[in-house]
Amino acid sequence: MKKQLLTAALALCATQAQAANLSKSYLEIGYSTTEFTDNTYFDNKTDLDLIGHQMSLSYEFENGFYSGLHIKRHRDTFIIYLIDQDVDYDENLFELGYVLNQTEKGRLSIGAYIGEMEIAVKDNNSDANIYRLYTEYDHGFNKYFSAFAKAGYESIDGDNSTKEDGFWAQAGIRLHLGSSSFSWRISRGEVAEQLAFAYRYSF
Repeated sequence: MKKQLLTAALALCATQAQAANLSKSYLEIGYSTTEFTDNTYFDNKTDLDLIGHQMSLSYEFENGFYSGLHIKRHRDTFIIYLIDQDVDYDENLFELGYVLNQTEKGRLSIGAYIGEMEIAVKDNNSDANIYRLYTEYDHGFNKYFSAFAKAGYESIDGDNSTKEDGFWAQAGIRLHLGSSSFSWRISRGEVAEQLAFAYRYSF
C-alpha cells in the first residue's frame, strides 16, 4: 500500500513538473483592441478605442527558425460635426525568428516583424510600414501556466506623417490545457497600445 501511494505521489510530481508547450507552431484567433498613444494620426481629443479580431498562423522548423503571419482588423465610431464616422484599422505583419536557447523551463529567441498598417476614415486612408526587432523570453512555470515578454525596437514609417522610432515591448500570460491555450497580453510602441485575449492551438 505504501509503495502504491509513493508511486502515485511521484507520478503526480512528475505531472506537475512537465513544462508547458512553448512551440512556435500554432493557429491563434482572438479579440483585441488598439488605442493610439500620441497625436500622429489623431489628436488627443479624439477618444478612439478600436476593437476587433486578430488571427495568427506560425510554424517552427526543426532547425530553430520560425515564421508567422499576424492579422488584425479593428473598428470604432466617433462623431464629427454630429455625423458618425467609422474608423478602420488593419494590421498585417510577417514574422521571422530564431530560437537561440531552449531549456526545460524556457526559451530565448530573437526575431523581426515587417508589415503595414492602414487607417481608413471614410474616403481617407493613411498607410504606414511597420518594422520591429525584438528579443523574446518564454518561461513555463508548470504544465498549466507560462509567461512571455518581448522587448526591442520599432519603426513606423507613414505616408502622410513623420517617421516614429523607439522602444517596443509586449508581455503576457498563458493558461495551457493540452494542445490548447488561452492568453492575455499587452503591447506598447511609439504609436499605439494594444491589448489581446486569444485562443491558441499548438501543433
